[in-house]
Amino acid sequence: MVKRFEAFALGLSRVNSAWNKLAVQELKAFGLKGNYAVYLVALSKHHDGLTSANLCEICNKDKAEVSRAVSTMENKGIVIRESVTGNGYRARIKLTEKGKEISVALRKRIQLAVEQGGSGLTEEQRDHFYLALQVIADNLNQINKNGLS
Repeated sequence: MVKRFEAFALGLSRVNSAWNKLAVQELKAFGLKGNYAVYLVALSKHHDGLTSANLCEICNKDKAEVSRAVSTMENKGIVIRESVTGNGYRARIKLTEKGKEISVALRKRIQLAVEQGGSGLTEEQRDHFYLALQVIADNLNQINKNGLS
């Protein structure tokens, strides 16, 4: 069991580190941090915009981190906030035209990275990998919520 944990933890760490380096390289040209990639992808999928709470949930980030990222992207003209209630946290965050252009370019680069990163795997292996990853993530989230039995 310990060897399986070591392989799992080391594998996740290596993938996460490599992905973070790629994201930093790709977003550097736009003056953004690499971790903003998840926000740009999420916002590009939701044309009606998302609230900060939505971004927290979708991107699995805390409120403070989302707030800082949205403020930075707003200052750079990448997103706008549309408040209907006067409450900034409930405002809809949408990509501007500049943000849409960045997200289109980013999504193309992500697709290329995912294809190259998964080279050597069959579609069946890839499907099994993503299913297993989702099951493990769900199980670990339940453990975090309820504790170890």
